[in-house]
Amino acid sequence: MVRGAKATGEAGNAAEDWDDSVLLPDKEHTVSGTRPWTREGKANRACRPSAGEGNRRVKTDENYEAALLGTSVGAEELTDPLQQFADAGYITDVVNRVKSGKEATVFCCRAHPSTGRELVAAKVYAMQIGAHYRMNKIYADGRFRVYKPDSRQERAIKSGKQHGKEMVFADWVGQEYANLCAFHAAGADVPEPIHQCGSGILMDYIGDATRPAPTLVGATLSPAEAQRLFDQAMRNIRIFLAKDRVHGDLSPYNMLLWKDRLVIIDLPQVVHARWNDEAFNVLQRDIENILQFFGRRGVKASATELAIDLWRRYRRAELVVD
Repeated sequence: MVRGAKATGEAGNAAEDWDDSVLLPDKEHTVSGTRPWTREGKANRACRPSAGEGNRRVKTDENYEAALLGTSVGAEELTDPLQQFADAGYITDVVNRVKSGKEATVFCCRAHPSTGRELVAAKVYAMQIGAHYRMNKIYADGRFRVYKPDSRQERAIKSGKQHGKEMVFADWVGQEYANLCAFHAAGADVPEPIHQCGSGILMDYIGDATRPAPTLVGATLSPAEAQRLFDQAMRNIRIFLAKDRVHGDLSPYNMLLWKDRLVIIDLPQVVHARWNDEAFNVLQRDIENILQFFGRRGVKASATELAIDLWRRYRRAELVVD
């Protein structure tokens, strides 16, 4: 059972939700498992070769190499995350490219036997720093109150100069990993996170050896199936809110459908419900986005009423998810 925290109170108290030395390197300066503004957290420093693993080379294509070298982040982040995962003993080979986008590329990788998995997914961020959500005020609002950069770091971030952008980029990647950890531990339908190295995140692969899981947007559903999946999606929204978060970009395009189960992906832009003034509006927009899809398949509901009910229960610390 997950119970929503009160929407008021000292930020430091919420950090007790997690007790993880990787996600909480400094509890006095973090909230609910988030990491402070830093270019390299403990999870990144742990990316070192296991015994006998350091000489393995994973194969990538020229487009991947070009994309990696084309990023405008610092030298630490330019290290090939796929090679880091191999050196650390998590993967043995890259099977194929699953998805390429403006912000990241997802690869299907063969897992090392020690992981107990056959396949894993590696999401590698390779992009120009300014070209995504985090520069939008709707997502940036309240982040300083949550992640508490020191005065020097805050000045660097607000200046928009290269060093500040590098810090924001590292945080953007780190926050997706932290969000995956929080949501998976709370029972949400997200890929299980495995490891993070620099600009790469390793997680469970959704699909099988023949194909990756398709997105929900192309699914053919009966009214009963649509209602069941909509209820599942709303359960996940409640879990996110109980962890003080709103997805911020929820739609059928970032929901996978595999074996009659939804899996929600793409979590770096998550909005913090306590400190972001637009959190309710973002919550309502997320619900509207999925209702546009499910409504055409027989689901009847009001996004506004659902959002108001969830927000009221969240603010009263009455949000309970079984």
